[in-house]
Amino acid sequence: MGNGLSDPEHQLKYGLYLYQLGLIDLNGLQAVQGYEAQGVRYIESKQFDKAFDVFDSLLNGDLNNHSSLFRNLSGFDNYFNYLYAVDPMEAELRLMAKYVQRADVRAAIHVGNTSFSDETNVVETNLKSDVMQSVAPWVAELLSHYRVLIYNGQLDIIVAYPLTENYLQNLQFAGADQYRSAGRFQWRVGADLAGYVKQAGNLTEVLVRNAGHMVPADQPKWAWDLMSRFTRNKPYHSAGRFI
Repeated sequence: MGNGLSDPEHQLKYGLYLYQLGLIDLNGLQAVQGYEAQGVRYIESKQFDKAFDVFDSLLNGDLNNHSSLFRNLSGFDNYFNYLYAVDPMEAELRLMAKYVQRADVRAAIHVGNTSFSDETNVVETNLKSDVMQSVAPWVAELLSHYRVLIYNGQLDIIVAYPLTENYLQNLQFAGADQYRSAGRFQWRVGADLAGYVKQAGNLTEVLVRNAGHMVPADQPKWAWDLMSRFTRNKPYHSAGRFI
């Protein structure tokens, strides 16, 4: 699972993160934390549609009719990588959209004359009540039977590493105590420091350096190594790399 919003109750923790990055000041921090507290209250009372509306107004900004608080405070249109106020991949995505609509590509992927849309609010609207529900119990159940990889790009905002770390620190699974005391290892790809790894039971947690929300796009070589090691059950570290 890469940069996954899995346990919103424990991942609505943007305020301190944004403040420590310098994207908001103390007044902004107080405003963000007010939204966070309201969102958690709605989650606790199982008002998931309302919880999503708070999340949307705070950061997501997809379905509301006004700018998100994050955008108003920071000036950022992009929450996938805090190095860029505007998503640098937008131009590439427009090229991709043109490519998949070519007649030869349509024929090759068997879509006929079906209309293409790179993004639609219809699906998100119908999933509003699902987005803010925790799947942490499902993750815990999976960890009882299977190896699970959870990774984050270091530069992400919308599902930042500290948010995932908070959810995992609160996750009730067989290796929970081991995870909370686990050491961290350096993960290198060749001579490059690609990130850091923690392992406990069936859980492998990885932070990928110099990558945002879209890890495979930002660091394709490292993402390939990440997936290859996991699927082949190869270690991410060598002797002497323990932190």
